[in-house]
Amino acid sequence: MSVTDTIRFRTAVHQNYSNLWRFVRRMGLPRHGADDVAQTAFLIALEALQRIVVGSERAFLYATAVRIVYGLRRRAQRELFGADLDLDPSPCPPPDDLAHQKRVRETFDGLIESIEGDSRMVFVRFEVDGFTIPEIALALEISPTAANCRLRRARKQFRALARDRVNHA
Repeated sequence: MSVTDTIRFRTAVHQNYSNLWRFVRRMGLPRHGADDVAQTAFLIALEALQRIVVGSERAFLYATAVRIVYGLRRRAQRELFGADLDLDPSPCPPPDDLAHQKRVRETFDGLIESIEGDSRMVFVRFEVDGFTIPEIALALEISPTAANCRLRRARKQFRALARDRVNHA
């Protein structure tokens, strides 16, 4: 591996690991599963680094992580059908946990829907999807300064809405 490839890989790890890990967690994997998938995605990227177009490392990592997660889910389905379901604990979370998760999601979605439209797009892409300000600015065809302004405005609205929700609960 050349020095350039080593630097390129280290940069990809530094810039993408935490966002990739959060992305995988949002796909429903537990902490240890997210660690494994993220590390495996980086190992695959390291092996394929010569074939990855410069600047496309992030896209490659996310696509690889999605394929790994889908593979894990398929494997888990096969294992589930082969297990003795009368003796094993249920792999599904208890109904109370599911209801709580649903309430939290609905509350979060309601708060996000209350944020002004232009600011909401920037907020979701930055805070939820893990995009950077330059990526958001490019996608929305606005300046990075405008994207930062909208993000600050959305964060302020989100905090105020969350504070109101807590005070009225």
